Amino acid sequence: MHSSGNDIQKKRWAGLLGGFLLAACGAPDLASPGAGEELPGSPGVAQAPLAETIYAAYDPTLKAFKCDGVTWNCDPGRDLDGRGQVITEHYAPSTLGGTCLDGNQGSFMDGEWVRTVRIFTEDQTPLTQGRPASIEVTVQMPTMPQGNFLDLYSSSSVTSPSWTLITTLTPTGTDSQTLKATYTVPEGSKVQAVRAAMRRGGTASPCTLGDYDDRDDLVFTPAPAYVSGAKATSVASGSMHSLALRADGTLWGWGDNYSSQLGAGASPYVSTLPVQATILSGVKSVHATSDSSLALRTDGTVWAWGGNSTGVLGNGTTTASATPVRVSGLTGVTALAAGRSHVLALRGDGTVWAWGANGSGQLGNGTRINRTLPVRVGTLTGVTALAAGRRHSLVLKSDGTVWTWGDNSHGCLGNGTTNSSSVPIKVAAMAGVTSIAAGDSFSLAIRGTRELWAWGGGPLGDAPWSSHPTPARTYVWNSGTFSVFAGPTHAVALERTQGTPWTWGDFGFQANCASSTVNYGAIPAPILGLTGVSGVSIGERYAEAFLTDGTVWGWGDGFFQKGTDQGGTGSCAPLKAALP
Repeated sequence: MHSSGNDIQKKRWAGLLGGFLLAACGAPDLASPGAGEELPGSPGVAQAPLAETIYAAYDPTLKAFKCDGVTWNCDPGRDLDGRGQVITEHYAPSTLGGTCLDGNQGSFMDGEWVRTVRIFTEDQTPLTQGRPASIEVTVQMPTMPQGNFLDLYSSSSVTSPSWTLITTLTPTGTDSQTLKATYTVPEGSKVQAVRAAMRRGGTASPCTLGDYDDRDDLVFTPAPAYVSGAKATSVASGSMHSLALRADGTLWGWGDNYSSQLGAGASPYVSTLPVQATILSGVKSVHATSDSSLALRTDGTVWAWGGNSTGVLGNGTTTASATPVRVSGLTGVTALAAGRSHVLALRGDGTVWAWGANGSGQLGNGTRINRTLPVRVGTLTGVTALAAGRRHSLVLKSDGTVWTWGDNSHGCLGNGTTNSSSVPIKVAAMAGVTSIAAGDSFSLAIRGTRELWAWGGGPLGDAPWSSHPTPARTYVWNSGTFSVFAGPTHAVALERTQGTPWTWGDFGFQANCASSTVNYGAIPAPILGLTGVSGVSIGERYAEAFLTDGTVWGWGDGFFQKGTDQGGTGSCAPLKAALP
């Protein structure tokens, strides 16, 4: 094996994380391998884009080579042979419906013909309606190439093709050569085609019948068009990757893709800029564990993709999946919370369900065994909000009380001990709570509208790093209504009226992004110059927010990408993600 730039970067990330994560609650999670599951057929769910090449196969019904599934590179992966009677063409005619003779008329021995044709994107993002694509055609030229032309066409229909001329290219020289052109994939058609037509003399026509003419079609499936500038409505941050859901229904991901958690296939391993992610219709919100991604759909079902060593995909296996798999047996879900390697789901009846890692009892079902399928959390009812830390969990009930379970090494459960619990326990003396959050080794709550309460060990809002075995009031804002969010070792409180985020704790590399007038993130301070924030998600030493105008902004440790071309640089100042 050799070490590529991506491999070196991965090793650097792993080294940085190794020491950083030792501060978290509990022992390492354990898992065993299992079998995988393909994306099941479901109304409104399309095959996910694959970043790797899909090789075209001859479709005897269409009578043309076709790539099944969305890809960045549709390629026959072979020479399509020659021109009719001159050089045998095994699949002739290779034109849609066989409606155009594929060089069979020609009997002259001059050697011009289309050898192969492929369509791809230069940036290796999936072929998408409304976006540029390149067509590359390899042609065979005779010893006297003068007067030969290559016409390229597109059709947005494969059942009743209507060909539009893209361009005409002129080969030069003799023998084999490759020509290329770029065009915009038409919008609105699920399956489309391109045609490469060789001709000697004459004028461009999609179906000429000259003695030297040859043509081949290629059918492909582009991803649906996105609406440029569509507003973001949900963001999610894992350890080193981020997701954004936009109002046009498209999903976008950036950062680490080692486990295919971006939903755009197995490559590239890292994307510093957003790439269009897995296609799922009707998505309500997105969520992320350390190396996997989840989507809650408006129909109450949950879908997941990426890493799965602890069973976080919820499909009964521990096999990773680059395409979405449905979390088995779970319906009526209204909210999700994703921890480092476990997931919580709230159903409409107020019950809570969990799956994934359970070495510290963080699933709340009375055991410490990992679960690859959802299990109910105790007998909890009346739950209105969820929070998941590294190895502990919290819920907020409709009566304003907080319940928690899982690891308690640093007092995460707030019961005055360091004894863990595999079943929910009530956090004493906590009432009137309106928002909750969980970090690696600490828990946070907003009591009333602006009182910050905290317990456990970590950035609790009253010191750079403090410890409270039971809930303590650590900060009070003068005015406003706040919600709280937490990452592994830092936190954000969002003032809802003005949309101003306040932050404290350790972002790493001294990029805490708080006001310079405070003691390095010891207490909450506003992020200067950022208002109108609607929602926040926090990853490993970085954070993402989407604003009322629909833009996405990231700040913190640049080593964990923020969706900009400055992804490798730490930035205290928020940077705007480069969504199309």
